[in-house]
Amino acid sequence: MSNTNLSRRDLFKFSGIAAAGLAGAATLSGCASPKSASEKTADKTTSNWRNKPEAITNISETVECDLIVVGAGNGGLVGAMTAQEAGFDVIVLEKSGAIAQAREAIGTIGSRHSQGHEPDVPTLMNHAKTTQSGDVNMALYRTWAEKSGEFMDWLEDIETPAGMTFPFEYHSPADPHAYYPAICTNPVMGEFNPQGPNMGAYAHLEVLRDLFLVAGGRIDFTTPARQLAQDTNGKVTGVIAQSKEKYLQYNAKHGVILCTGGYGANKDMVQELCPASLNYCTSTAATTEEGDGIRMALWAGGVLEKGAGAMVWNRSVVDDSEEVGPEKAQPLFLPASQPFLRVNVHGERFMNEDSTYPEIYTQGTRQPRGFSWQVFDGTYWEDIQRFDTGGCSRLTPAPDGSAFNADVYNCEALSKEHLDSTWMQPMLDAGILKKCNTIDELAETMFPEKEDRTTFLATIDRYNSLQATGDIDYGKAAFRYSTVEEAPFYAIRTAGNFLVTINGIITDTKSRALREDGSVIEGLYVCGNDQGGFYPHNYPSEFTGINAGRSATFARIAAKDACSIA
Repeated sequence: MSNTNLSRRDLFKFSGIAAAGLAGAATLSGCASPKSASEKTADKTTSNWRNKPEAITNISETVECDLIVVGAGNGGLVGAMTAQEAGFDVIVLEKSGAIAQAREAIGTIGSRHSQGHEPDVPTLMNHAKTTQSGDVNMALYRTWAEKSGEFMDWLEDIETPAGMTFPFEYHSPADPHAYYPAICTNPVMGEFNPQGPNMGAYAHLEVLRDLFLVAGGRIDFTTPARQLAQDTNGKVTGVIAQSKEKYLQYNAKHGVILCTGGYGANKDMVQELCPASLNYCTSTAATTEEGDGIRMALWAGGVLEKGAGAMVWNRSVVDDSEEVGPEKAQPLFLPASQPFLRVNVHGERFMNEDSTYPEIYTQGTRQPRGFSWQVFDGTYWEDIQRFDTGGCSRLTPAPDGSAFNADVYNCEALSKEHLDSTWMQPMLDAGILKKCNTIDELAETMFPEKEDRTTFLATIDRYNSLQATGDIDYGKAAFRYSTVEEAPFYAIRTAGNFLVTINGIITDTKSRALREDGSVIEGLYVCGNDQGGFYPHNYPSEFTGINAGRSATFARIAAKDACSIA
């Protein structure tokens, strides 16, 4: 096993990043600014994506190794390092020119820090099952619950010598009806500051990459995998990849792990499988995730689970054109995830606003024109502090000091001043956020039709009256309720920011891909957003960091199984 007890100086000479430059690592797939139209690759298509192509035979070079990992991200790098530090020769193939962006929250159960803060696992599993109408592999949830703590302790052990700190977040809402256990780890470079800022919040994949390289691993960037190599019995023996104009065959003694991030940037796949998750968005974060891993697994005999879904933030704005579509490349509005009043284009309230990001987005898509208005008043900062929301929507420190207090997009400490200058004022200047001194003026600004204005004013009166009696209309908890009474008054249209797809290839609990008859495709492992079983229909977003946690956990499980690591 290679020694990973490196000095911080030794570590970062491999990556070229330093503590002062870690702010640049703060952009992540889930919380990144939307791509401009020229940057996006969502228009890329792969026609007839289910059809297995002709075998590539013009191989220019053959490379031998023990294990191939396709995708250098939150799962792939964990699987690669797991095998490399155990003495195996590992090559990572990455189609882009850099590793993926890290998640700031990694949801795990059973780590050394979580003692006394564990959720009831059967309750969690059954809650997840309910969100998917029963269409979920509960054995995968059980395996994640049993194995994720070991993964997190391992990651902390190898990265702490490089300067990483592993604060544990355990604050959860007090409302007994809210199921949102914030039991996750938020790695940061350097000392954790609960009050913020935490500029090294997205550095752990950079560190893991460098540890992998120092341990002798290899990453071939701009080398997209094109096909899997199989023997006459169907065993996966390697990968054929493309480097510039030539094809290379990578032979792997112990198998292949696919972690390519889903299919969010493959227009054909998204439009066939989950169009509603994209068509009502006004921006997208999908870039290189074109379904490479899923398609290769299908061609090798794997099965794509039924259903289809995606992660969607409800934070992308809609401008006065009221047009939707990911090609609009609209900016994001961080407070959009707060449980303020929501109305449709006719001024009608239509939901319990104390909902997860994808639920707010989906409810909006069911309304006329496919979006909704968020409405709040001049007490918004006091309301936000009382709301005490979790995960990426948290805008104030947790009472117990465990949670991140940071703008998830730039890692600056959040305060009213920061919120106003960074998020409110730019939207006011652009005319996207409406601000008026009276409710009547706000109604005139929002609704051109008198009938809609009348409905909106009645909605405000009704909404305000329910603060005292309880929300008998939609059942929003009292501590997440806020009236619209104190000037100035604000309104903003929001839709969705498309992130990644979440349904994938059917596997067993060892991440081994399965055929239609349930038999194992020897040598093929599928992890991350390429792996199915967790949420094939929608992303409930009700356990902080669960997707990053399950991606890494199952990649580590896959590497251990492939290489017979105890």
